Amino acid sequence: MENLIKANEKIKKLTDRDVRIIYLPPSEVATFQYIGENPEMNVHKVMDNFVRESNLASIYPDLRHYGFNSPTPADETGHHGYEVWVTIPDGFSVPAPLVKKQFKGGLYAAHMIPFGAFDEWDLLSEWLEKNNKYELRSRCDNSNMYGLLEEHLNYVNRVHLSDPEGEGCQMDLLMPIKLK
Repeated sequence: MENLIKANEKIKKLTDRDVRIIYLPPSEVATFQYIGENPEMNVHKVMDNFVRESNLASIYPDLRHYGFNSPTPADETGHHGYEVWVTIPDGFSVPAPLVKKQFKGGLYAAHMIPFGAFDEWDLLSEWLEKNNKYELRSRCDNSNMYGLLEEHLNYVNRVHLSDPEGEGCQMDLLMPIKLK
């Protein structure tokens, strides 16, 4: 029984092997935000159509796809919002309702999850609180999640699937950090 308790404690926390330290370069991004019911579904529908229709993946094959709650927490209607960013080449045309922004980039703690395991944000936060080398960087960019980002991995391939959030979807939880 003691071994089971120790195993369970280990499962409920991240170790240095579970977290990567990565640098995200500054970039120009196309953004879209939606506040209301099912905001994630609504922003992804608009952004995925933009990526397909503009042929962005062929023009800029190393594009990255980030998202975050915005605003957080829910507004007075009880709805939360979600904003999604897709990196674009400098000067790339972005049609309305999308907007261009500058992402400052920087150092991030990254933890990969299967889609839907958002409770692991708490594990990543706990890992950072106990870390001797890194600490949370102050709020950055235009994020209402204090710089926290969710990166959809393998987005270029998934945007062409009928169910891009389906089985096998993986994401990186990204927390902005700096050296202590």
